[in-house]
Amino acid sequence: MDISYWGLFFSLLLLAFPLFIFWHLKLKLTKQLLISFGRMIAQLALIGIWLQILLDKNNIWLTLGWLLIMITNAVIILRNRMKSHKRILAPIFFIALAAASLIVMPWVLFVVIRPNPLFSADVVIPIYGMVLGNTMNSCALAMERFEGKLSDNWKAYYTLISLGASDWEAALPAFRQAMHISLLPRLLSIAAMGIVSLPGMMSGQILGGASALVAIKYQVMIMAAIFSSVTIADYLAIRLYLKWRFDQFYLPKEER
Repeated sequence: MDISYWGLFFSLLLLAFPLFIFWHLKLKLTKQLLISFGRMIAQLALIGIWLQILLDKNNIWLTLGWLLIMITNAVIILRNRMKSHKRILAPIFFIALAAASLIVMPWVLFVVIRPNPLFSADVVIPIYGMVLGNTMNSCALAMERFEGKLSDNWKAYYTLISLGASDWEAALPAFRQAMHISLLPRLLSIAAMGIVSLPGMMSGQILGGASALVAIKYQVMIMAAIFSSVTIADYLAIRLYLKWRFDQFYLPKEER
């Protein structure tokens, strides 16, 4: 079922409610809301045109090139989000996201879905977009929590180092907490799917005319892919950060 342009316009009129609340509470978010939605519409329109070209061409090299652009943009966003040690973060994020992608996506394509052709753009791009977007957000949260836990507990870290622990052993409590904080909300969200909430992919497929059973299969598959990718990327990013954050004496390097 399609939405008319008038229907789309009327949907945007719902923004009158948050705008009224912003005005009532004197929240300085009106400009940001208008800019955010304006950018979203412009970006989606442009990306929609480009994706239609990709889908029509269905060329493996164009598809792979677009996936590379997606992961590069994700690395830039992640690097800019972090407040410190940005010099070492770009390669860390790229390695973590690329490794997770190279583990999860081939399995999904070659073993699970097996589309024909194998690198069909209308299958690869939407699935990778969901996997990469969720992985990027979780990776940022894990890294922020890891650095925050370290910064809050330098005394405990130095105490363990002085007692003969390695940087891995001294940082392990912060590592565990960062992984727990980044993964637990996602597990709770997965547990609530079906009764409390209908996930986006499943809802989209049902609205697109697919049967509920097919939509459920795809949703289970994509959640397994997302959670696996998230866990792999979070783990690798923190391990690499731990390796490059400290010198041979297990002391934190000064930021240049």
